[in-house]
Amino acid sequence: MRSIGAAEKALDLMIERGLSREAFGKKIIDLGKNMETISRAKIDIESMRLMVLKAAKAMDTLGNKEARIWVSMIKALVPEKVCNIIDDAMQVHGATGISQWSPLSGMYTAQRTLRYADGPDEVHHHVIARAEVKDYQSSNSRTARAREEIATGRTRSGV
Repeated sequence: MRSIGAAEKALDLMIERGLSREAFGKKIIDLGKNMETISRAKIDIESMRLMVLKAAKAMDTLGNKEARIWVSMIKALVPEKVCNIIDDAMQVHGATGISQWSPLSGMYTAQRTLRYADGPDEVHHHVIARAEVKDYQSSNSRTARAREEIATGRTRSGV
């Protein structure tokens, strides 16, 4: 996905800026929680990549209708995480991160717009939660039936 590519670009820019600039006698990368921020960005990028692969596999094996939940997960997760990574990169850049001298502000705007273009986050979260509740209710009722069968010694077939 292009969004994941934008996250990788933002991570590269964050590392480049952190290594090339100094503040308070230290490289920016070594100040505050910048190393952790880089780590979390990399973890999020790889997590997004795996979710996209899982959604693609679901589409291939289950079909588009059954894979809808996975697609909604991607549409909810990826733009939000990418916005966060770009925002972190802007933070490392300081004022330059929101200026015309950096592509980050334009990248952020594009990602934030995508969160609306693919449908509001709340819609995707509703689709995901509804399916999860339905799965829980059906598995919970199966569990209750199994407990009843064990307690009474009867199966559904009456044996």
